[in-house]
Amino acid sequence: MRRTRRVGWLRPVLGVAVGAAAAGAVAANLGAIAGAEAWLSARFVSLLGLAEARSTYSTVVFPLDRRLVGFMVTLGCSVGLLLIPPVALTALLVFLGRVGLLRATVCCALTAAVLTAVNQLRLAAVVVSMRLWGFETGYERSHILIGSVITTLGVVAGTILFVTILTRGRTFRGAAHVAAA
Repeated sequence: MRRTRRVGWLRPVLGVAVGAAAAGAVAANLGAIAGAEAWLSARFVSLLGLAEARSTYSTVVFPLDRRLVGFMVTLGCSVGLLLIPPVALTALLVFLGRVGLLRATVCCALTAAVLTAVNQLRLAAVVVSMRLWGFETGYERSHILIGSVITTLGVVAGTILFVTILTRGRTFRGAAHVAAA
């Protein structure tokens, strides 16, 4: 009987530790993630024809009004922070046996792809705004107002995708009671 109780509390504790470790791994690499995002942003902005952009580590630089301007993908503006909750939660659910490894991997990959794409759209909006309204005004409008709207919609879409994939095909015990009422 004692052994069952130990296993009962040990698995959730280890699950939390695994989830925290996975989140910590993402957090420890935020600088590298920001650098990769800047590189991707420069390619995306150039591909869209918005500007001939280049990146240097976490900075995106492009010509505007006969001078070079740009922005830095800071740790706070990186998709890395947005990836921590789904990575930690998925690791916890896999460890607890609530979700299979394949489904969890697909879920994390798709959620990361959606969040990354949304962040790239936000960064492209910064470039468009700076080209439309100038360096300072364009940056302020896009970073604060437009970027917040894009990020909020993207996080909602990513969350819906995350929950849908993880719960697809599963029925909840409470759902039968709600439907019967």
